[in-house]
Amino acid sequence: MTALDDRLAIYRPHIVREMREIVGEDRARLYSWMRYHLGWEDPEGNPAETSPGKLLRPASLLLAAEALGGKLDQALPAAAAVQLVHDFSLLHDDIEDESETRRGRATLWTITGIAQAINSGDGMYTLSRIALLRLRDRGVDAQRTLDVISELEQACLRLIEGQQLDISFEDRSSVTRDEYLAMIEGKTAALLAACFAIGARVAGAPEQSVDAMREFGRRCGLAFQAADDLLGIWGDPAVTGKPVGDDLISRKQTYPVIAAIESGEAPALQAAYRERAGASIDIAALAAEIEAAGARAATEELAAEQVEAALAALALLSLGDDRTLFGDLAELLAARDA
Repeated sequence: MTALDDRLAIYRPHIVREMREIVGEDRARLYSWMRYHLGWEDPEGNPAETSPGKLLRPASLLLAAEALGGKLDQALPAAAAVQLVHDFSLLHDDIEDESETRRGRATLWTITGIAQAINSGDGMYTLSRIALLRLRDRGVDAQRTLDVISELEQACLRLIEGQQLDISFEDRSSVTRDEYLAMIEGKTAALLAACFAIGARVAGAPEQSVDAMREFGRRCGLAFQAADDLLGIWGDPAVTGKPVGDDLISRKQTYPVIAAIESGEAPALQAAYRERAGASIDIAALAAEIEAAGARAATEELAAEQVEAALAALALLSLGDDRTLFGDLAELLAARDA
């Protein structure tokens, strides 16, 4: 295990414990559905031990807080809040994309129906705000708490703006790279940027450090989405929990697709994207055409460029031995496998 693995392993149980305290054990169906989506219960409400994943967003917040002199215990409510926001967004995303599986399990809406799944997502969004109020009990002063709330609210709005753009792209046969980058700035990068900025705010760091951390997170978010786009075409279903070529089946406008179409060397792909989502396609052939057009390599290059820019954003910060952890985290986000 690397030093980053060790640190993430330390953070994970603290994050889950904080989240469990916030969600609580109320047996009302609404809360049971939330716990199912979070992987803590099965559809009947019995305890389950589904892996929560790496919890990279809340862990990023904790890493930023500690690196800038903050205390782990003080930052935990904010860490739980950003994970609840992330899970709320995934729940609604599953509905909007009509995704039937996530992390190898049935998505909540396929069990409860759309209306009740929306209610569950709304509940998690609200709990994330309640979680932030716990900062007061951990010794975070009122101004810092308000700054944290503002940071997360702005990120949520950007996230929703990005999701709206992403859905609107599904009605188009082509999207430009600039349009795509504007979309992922909101849908993916905004929340990760907020995680690092919030960690800095909880630590009481100066605004210059908050800005540097936010930029680091933004760049990491762009790299993360590039890696996710690669998984959407070439990912292993046993690892991702989603069907092979899922993004092609749903006609998602992702970076490798856009780059391939712009190259003029992917006629079959372009024809497929003129058809409705779900229409029969040869996934393997389209994936091969995208790669032959140089779009897979272009997406990998985008991820690498964003990692380099992320590290440059932290150049002036005094991070001590933790600087290596930030570099390793950026590389992990850009080379994710699930």
